[in-house]
Amino acid sequence: MRKAGLSTFALTLLCWPLLAQQAEEKKPPKPLVSYRLELAIHETENEKRINTRRYSAVLEEDGRCRIRASSRVPISSEGKIMYMDVGLSIDCDNFHERDGFVSVSLSFEISTFERPEEQQKPGVGTPPLVRTIRALSSSLIPAGKPTIVSRVDDMTTTRRYELEVTAVKIK
Repeated sequence: MRKAGLSTFALTLLCWPLLAQQAEEKKPPKPLVSYRLELAIHETENEKRINTRRYSAVLEEDGRCRIRASSRVPISSEGKIMYMDVGLSIDCDNFHERDGFVSVSLSFEISTFERPEEQQKPGVGTPPLVRTIRALSSSLIPAGKPTIVSRVDDMTTTRRYELEVTAVKIK
């Protein structure tokens, strides 16, 4: 009887990894959830909306996106030509879905040339000034509801930039 008990115990030890693997295989995989992030950057001046730019990206759990819309502008420095990106940059990271909300880290940067009428000392040969607006936020957004996640005032003008995000679940 003791031999039978030891044999059964030894057989169980040998088969345990196989039994554990079969138990794991029976668990249904977590369904893949995708969302389309609809991003809108609203530009206002003197509290009046003057421009809206729209972008979108599809993200899955732990997904990320990079959106760029810029121009490479040559800059002369000490006799060398270097290039600078001027335009828009949006980054989305750490995307997660929980109970009808999405959590995401968003950053955006907008760089523009200062208009000639805004320059302190306009003149021929005066290098243009570049303005940059940046914002970074980690936000919890209700699915399907447009939500302002960042609002930034331009320090030298009466302009304001708002980043609005809508997370739309893809079925």
